[in-house]
Amino acid sequence: MTGTIANLRGRGRLARAGSALFIGLLLLMPGAPLSRGQGPTVLQSVGGGKGGRSVFGGVGAECTPPSVEVERAMPWAQRRLAPERVWPLTRGEGVTVAVIDTGVDAGVPQLAGRVLPGMDVVNGGGRADADCFGHGTFVAGIIGATKMPGTGLAGVAPKVRILPVRQANNSSDGTAAGMAAAIVAAVDGGADVINISASSFFPSQALADAVDYATANDVLIVTAASNEAEAGNPKAYPAAYPQVVAVGAIGPDGRRTSFSETGSFLSVVAPGQDIIGISRTGGGHVQDSGTSYASPFVAGVAALVRGYHPELSAAQVKRRMELTADHPGTSLPDPAMGWGVVNPWAAVTTDIPEERGAVAAPAGPVRIAPPAKPAPDTWARDNALTVGAVAGLIALLVIGAAVVLPRASRRGWQPATTLGRPARAGLR
Repeated sequence: MTGTIANLRGRGRLARAGSALFIGLLLLMPGAPLSRGQGPTVLQSVGGGKGGRSVFGGVGAECTPPSVEVERAMPWAQRRLAPERVWPLTRGEGVTVAVIDTGVDAGVPQLAGRVLPGMDVVNGGGRADADCFGHGTFVAGIIGATKMPGTGLAGVAPKVRILPVRQANNSSDGTAAGMAAAIVAAVDGGADVINISASSFFPSQALADAVDYATANDVLIVTAASNEAEAGNPKAYPAAYPQVVAVGAIGPDGRRTSFSETGSFLSVVAPGQDIIGISRTGGGHVQDSGTSYASPFVAGVAALVRGYHPELSAAQVKRRMELTADHPGTSLPDPAMGWGVVNPWAAVTTDIPEERGAVAAPAGPVRIAPPAKPAPDTWARDNALTVGAVAGLIALLVIGAAVVLPRASRRGWQPATTLGRPARAGLR
């Protein structure tokens, strides 16, 4: 199919900073064109069918061709999470979600009017509301695409503001230092939630400091757990930092995808296989797989929670999503599934007593006294004795009546003491 994103890798690849420094930054990219079932229909041909030249910092890379195909039906991931159930309560109004990525195309119809100018930290400054590569636009659509006629695709929180922060131009120029700078820029730019669909496989003090900066400013970071489970499962950052919501991927069968990384740091999972997203430039859609696309589903849920519960801290929002996830049938958190599949409805509506301070943590071990020895149950015995006594009394009365009444009748109902005695009236 022509005019679609077809030349990008869905599982990502390692990037280089400069000409020689290998830092292991993984950017998880959109790839395959739509090709399921009978195939999506073409809405219209959108401009730049052969792509264009990038103007980002003079990089000069070819832009990714936009898609001209539209997904008519509701994608499986959207049916699985059903975020529309909670839209009568919140659609993320008043919440700003930063997308640290390759920029976000502000002209895409399903995002129009809600993409801020943003910041470019990889090309020396400027705006980030254009996207030559397309990955950031794909991610932003999962978070906040508006429902439009002709397609069943919509974002999780379709009223959020999107703050694009360009941290890479494509799959080969992102760095951990750039990611750290992007986190700081997103916090300073007013983000409530930050989505990062990229990972570094080496710890970085700058990145750790940036995560701490976001935490200190009550900004929640949601990030992909990475896609290298089948390639050694290396620990990914910032996913491994405890303040961060680390997101793994599941497929349509509800199971962890084979590429989704595992570990004790995993918070929750979300759909990440055969995901439909919006294309840069125009109204088309593309499809791909990766934890890169699981992360924005959770970022969208975090936006719904922050919109409906503005009093909650970032840490409380993270904990709420974990407690209300669809838990797997294992001990929690599970290395492969974390606390389970994120649940938008439960995350927004569940009453959690610990948020109200109604449940205080015990000062020490809780001692439970053994139950007192129960008193013997004598009801049946007592009842039988009572019934027997009453029955005996009735029997005696019946026997007595049978003996006394005939005799009284023969005496003419006179007292027994006057019979057989002479009358004493008038004697002195």
